Amino acid sequence: MIVQYTAKTVISIIISIMMQMGVMNMISTTPHESVTDFMDGLKNRETHVMEKYMDDSYVNFIANVQGDKDTVARMNEALFRNFSYEVKEIIEKNDVAVAKVSIKSGDFSKVLSEYEKVSYQYVTDNLYTDDIADKEKLNAQCLQLYVQQVEKAAESGAVLETIVFVPMVNDGYYGWNIIMTDDLMKNVLGNLQMPVS
Repeated sequence: MIVQYTAKTVISIIISIMMQMGVMNMISTTPHESVTDFMDGLKNRETHVMEKYMDDSYVNFIANVQGDKDTVARMNEALFRNFSYEVKEIIEKNDVAVAKVSIKSGDFSKVLSEYEKVSYQYVTDNLYTDDIADKEKLNAQCLQLYVQQVEKAAESGAVLETIVFVPMVNDGYYGWNIIMTDDLMKNVLGNLQMPVS
């Protein structure tokens, strides 16, 4: 009985210490850690990062694209195949910080125009078939065509190098939050333009 009570007490103390350490780690997050977590989270499509920045149209697109799992996985792999980054400098004052980050990513600037060509060709070639009449089949094929263009761009090896400035604010509780913009994500994703749904 005493051993059981002592074991419960020790476990309770260990759990409370671990929880406090977790909270301290969240609160003490530095701007550098925030940028690193963000960039790595995007590259690895970590759910907690995606959910935090879902208001951004690019993040929303990556996280919520509808289609065959394999097709979506191929797109995500191609988007981040040539992606790398280096935090060059961070300037911090009070509750505001800006990180200067060098980004290398695939050049996806021509994906949308190439997609428009091949999707137009697909529609005209199949105008009188059931594939066009069935919206689900048409959407699946259009996603397939878009992903093929993303893959072609990634396979070409063309890389864009750019410097982005990542603004952050310290919320006082959980550390540094990145102020997300479409321009930031457009640079991270190599000037990718999304198809209109």
